[in-house]
Amino acid sequence: MKKSDRTKEEKESDRIRLIALTKDSYDDVWSFDGRTFPEHVCRYALGVYYEVNYKKRSINIEYYKEGHIFDEKEVKY
Repeated sequence: MKKSDRTKEEKESDRIRLIALTKDSYDDVWSFDGRTFPEHVCRYALGVYYEVNYKKRSINIEYYKEGHIFDEKEVKY
């Protein structure tokens, strides 16, 4: 969740992380030795980017699945 007044870099960093978290693997790198944790957690079923714009009284919601954005909505309040 982000406020709309955050930097573009912060917002983009969150989106990139959601892509990584929802991919089936992280660039096909896996750890199978039973002792080493993977560098990146992945295979989340759903990732949601949620941005609140208080001035415009709106919420932007982006849904991520399998490493890609698959839906986007704007909600006015």
